[in-house]
Amino acid sequence: MPVGPMSLLCIQRALVFGALAGFTTGLGAATVLAIYTACAVLGLGPAIISALVYSKAIVPAVSACLLLWFSARILGRTVSLAGPTADGHSAISSYCSAVACALFNPLTPVLLAAVLPTVALPEPRAASTMVAAVFAASVTWWLVVSGSVAALRSSLSVTVLNLINKASGLVLGALGILMAAECF
Repeated sequence: MPVGPMSLLCIQRALVFGALAGFTTGLGAATVLAIYTACAVLGLGPAIISALVYSKAIVPAVSACLLLWFSARILGRTVSLAGPTADGHSAISSYCSAVACALFNPLTPVLLAAVLPTVALPEPRAASTMVAAVFAASVTWWLVVSGSVAALRSSLSVTVLNLINKASGLVLGALGILMAAECF
């Protein structure tokens, strides 16, 4: 699994806020992946791709804004081991912001459009099984990632956590700048 903006966000949140924040971030990404998979197995992949091409500047612009916003929030935050939700970061906000970020991540539908045409359009029952399997696999992946990272969290010092946090913010900011450049 490549480490993209969603992976970085999940890892960062699991390190800073704990396993629940990391997992709900991944759950948001899994939800969007299931939505895109459902669209693809229903034959809507070409329509999604043409909509993305039609709105060529809008999707990267929204994605850039979201990544820069996440970057600014992360860079402005200092990690504290006082508790897993030291600044009141909730599971609901982790989930909702991850859904927004994943929806506007142009890479997700493009990768699905490249992979799913090789799969014949399944019957409705098989289509629902495929969507459920993609969702379950994604949720399992995010559970492993967030749990592993949260377990690692306790063995790191606050200084190291703050360095990782700042590095995550800088990488997300750089990805946001690249997305912004994509608009022009």
